[in-house]
Amino acid sequence: MPTAETPARRSQAERSSATREALLDATIASLVEDGYANVTTAGVAERAGLSRGAHLHHFQTRQALVAAAIERLARRRSAEQLAAADALPTGRERVAAGLDFIWSNYASPLYQAALDLWTDARTDDELRAALVSVERELDRQTLELARRLFPDQAGRTDFERLVEMAAATARGLALLDTLHPGDDRNRKQWEFCRARLVALFEDNGDGG
Repeated sequence: MPTAETPARRSQAERSSATREALLDATIASLVEDGYANVTTAGVAERAGLSRGAHLHHFQTRQALVAAAIERLARRRSAEQLAAADALPTGRERVAAGLDFIWSNYASPLYQAALDLWTDARTDDELRAALVSVERELDRQTLELARRLFPDQAGRTDFERLVEMAAATARGLALLDTLHPGDDRNRKQWEFCRARLVALFEDNGDGG
């Protein structure tokens, strides 16, 4: 029977799961800090404190490892974002706050890391195939989050198109961070765009 001095040994399944989680966390950190082009399976294993071949039992290729890391991150962030959405102010400030919430998801190092992946996927068939299902899941999560962010507008027949416009605007402006990291230009442009988006979301006329 285990005591305080002799903790219970983990099962093989528990050790395998812990190794997988460590690899995925290290992959995400590598993507953010180094960019996809510089991510290697050996480097990820080293960052995770594992042997160089530790990934082979779980992921045969770099592409599979990266896709799994992004998928795990998406699931984790979805739960966090839904909870955070419920804490946003209600009333007249809700729409602007909700749009800023969407913007914050793109004006971040994580989005810059995702851009690396999507760019490389254009010419990497294996990576592209691995990311297709992840992209679909992200689209589903974005719409679910939007319904939580904008409950008063969620019943509009053009709601999905409004959300797509807001997300596309935020994504486009966030691209400026790629060449001008730390520049305030995109944030200033976002303030202008957000005001127009608020007007569209609050328009009583149904654009459907």
